[in-house]
Amino acid sequence: MSNSMSLATLLTLFLFFLSITANDNVRKPYIVHMMKSMKPEHFSLHEHWYHSILTHATSNASTSDPSLLLYTYEVVLHGFAAKLTSAQATALESVDGCLAVIPSALYKLHTTRSPQFLGLTDGSGLWTQNLNRGEDVIVGMVDSGIWPESESFHDEGLGPVPSRWKGECESGERFSSSNCNRKLIGARFNFSVGYKSHVGEDFISPRDNHGHGTHTASTAAGSAVKGASYNGFGNGTAMGMAPAARLAIYKVCWGQKGDCDASDIAAAMEKAVQDGVDIISISIGDASELPFYTDHTALAAFGAIEKGVLVSASAGNEGPFSYSLTNTAPWLITVGASTIDREFLSPLKLGNGELFRGLSLYRGPGIKNLPLAYDYCSDRGLDPHIFKGKVVLCTSQSNSTEKASLVKDAGAAGLINVNDNDFPVDQPYLPATSVSYTAGEKIKAYVNSTAAPTATINPTGLTVVGKATAPIVALFSSRGPSQIFLDVLKPDIIAPGVNILAAAIEGGFKIKSGTSMACPHVSGTAALIRAAHPTWSPAAIRSALMTTASTLDNRKQPIKDSLTLRAADPFAMGAGHLNPRAALEPGLVYDLGPQDYINYLCGQNMYTEKQIALLTHKWPPCPKSESGADLNYPSFSVLLKYGERVQLKRTVTNVGGDNSVYKVQVKSSPNIKVSVEPDTFVFKKRSEQASFNVTFEGKVKGSEEEYGELSWKCIQGGTHIVRSPIAVLWTTL
Repeated sequence: MSNSMSLATLLTLFLFFLSITANDNVRKPYIVHMMKSMKPEHFSLHEHWYHSILTHATSNASTSDPSLLLYTYEVVLHGFAAKLTSAQATALESVDGCLAVIPSALYKLHTTRSPQFLGLTDGSGLWTQNLNRGEDVIVGMVDSGIWPESESFHDEGLGPVPSRWKGECESGERFSSSNCNRKLIGARFNFSVGYKSHVGEDFISPRDNHGHGTHTASTAAGSAVKGASYNGFGNGTAMGMAPAARLAIYKVCWGQKGDCDASDIAAAMEKAVQDGVDIISISIGDASELPFYTDHTALAAFGAIEKGVLVSASAGNEGPFSYSLTNTAPWLITVGASTIDREFLSPLKLGNGELFRGLSLYRGPGIKNLPLAYDYCSDRGLDPHIFKGKVVLCTSQSNSTEKASLVKDAGAAGLINVNDNDFPVDQPYLPATSVSYTAGEKIKAYVNSTAAPTATINPTGLTVVGKATAPIVALFSSRGPSQIFLDVLKPDIIAPGVNILAAAIEGGFKIKSGTSMACPHVSGTAALIRAAHPTWSPAAIRSALMTTASTLDNRKQPIKDSLTLRAADPFAMGAGHLNPRAALEPGLVYDLGPQDYINYLCGQNMYTEKQIALLTHKWPPCPKSESGADLNYPSFSVLLKYGERVQLKRTVTNVGGDNSVYKVQVKSSPNIKVSVEPDTFVFKKRSEQASFNVTFEGKVKGSEEEYGELSWKCIQGGTHIVRSPIAVLWTTL
């Protein structure tokens, strides 16, 4: 990239502004964030550069005015503030060295982003509808414990503990009953029989020594904390998805590694149900998918839903590989991870002028034009004679902290971390930035083809909101289909799970990523729905979440998969991205009860009666007249042969208004014929049910997988669109 304003850039600006009309001359303040090191040499000061850019941007506008430059920034930011039209602001983004052009607004103290990104906090947000913030819903967190002193767990503004609560606040090492309050209403830790090696390396109490449990608890139901940030990144008001919900903690994971025994997990889930929780959030999973009859978590979860307790679970971090899911039992909500529209920029510039978007949480001084070298960066270490004083490009799959330690021990001056998961480098002791795999390959080619390669890392300390395309399915998020339940589409939904700021142990906040972070977003949203609809079953709440999920990003384009940067399929994103506002009033729901799951398993002819009896605790477990293998699930996963017809039955319940009419809409591959009978529903009253049959016919065998969607659109009595994804797997069986 050129160090001076190119003729092409100037021509672009000229043509763009020439087209401005009088209606687009309204100016407002913008902050233009610039790459400081990109200043052309013929400008003695950055301020001169900024004046030049602004002059070119406004010289052809009808109200050109040199006083439009409001401020220049050299310390806390790098760039300038100016009064611009929206068209001028857009054009400036293409100028060499420009990082972002962001409107300067009247700020209020508020997130750390997930609630805003999900539409909870504006004038029409879910929190403002009936003042619903999850009042008095009890969320049980089965995790690594809690750091009770965190500001995220204050109880200001909350009423008495719900009278139905039967739990306890157990005392132990550095934890007493006084650590609980009207927010943190219970905490238990006696779930370690299956895992004894925690002794000596953890608090023998509900106190969190790992950080995972504290982070997930505050994400689900943390109270509002003004001025929250991580070393100045992500500054705002932090709060959970359901800030008025109550928290009950069940510590089952121990030590710095966070080991969790399945028997301990099952015992904790049992106790949680006994205590009276409404929702269980569990960001824990086996390394591989287990059949339900050997999965203690799945078995315990079935017992929970029998008592009306919803269970939300993380999908796993084994992506982008297919068949990599965990927690896929049909009675669970299986949650994958997505990005949000916030980035922590630390740009990288090579000696050849090429500029790369980099991400970092490092706030120290940068480095300029230092020698650049490449190493895989395995755990064998780096030779100081080769790498001392250089910037090191590392491409191994180790985490950035491990790579930074290797680089630092070798006396290197900086790190370029290759990482396709959109994780910023997070370490305090040397300049570092993360780039994508594609960028890493280009940088490696530059190193290998240049006699004296150099690099400049500019740690801006800048949090940029609203500029990145989001959501995108995170690369690490585990993908379907399920190995066990091929005819149940998993994951169910995706939610924010990249760079999530939430409470940390020892106080303050941390930024973490993983499906562990996505799961409590869904758990907290489920609490909001439970508060609004206390009689809804776990399956009805899941249906509301799934059928209202968004399939478009903030650019109104199909949500992309970070693996391909093409539209994500249902095995990557399930029904789509969490949409709390729409989920509160879904119009129709696909409801299920415990016996429906049993009928489904019995109709599969794949499981022994003994295996199914692990769920029913009665003999014989299967009814004499089975209702068939159909499961009233809010999505469709179909195993289909060429030329075959498969018919599935579904039933919807009207939870919208009286006298409403719904019409079916189907989108599918031309290789698959999908027909629906009937194609119209008329509901006279709320709670009425209606059934329909969907027939899938394989006309022409195409790719291995085919995708589509089936939606019920309300054409009278509302505006609901009740959408279900379709995935067809060709089979020769």
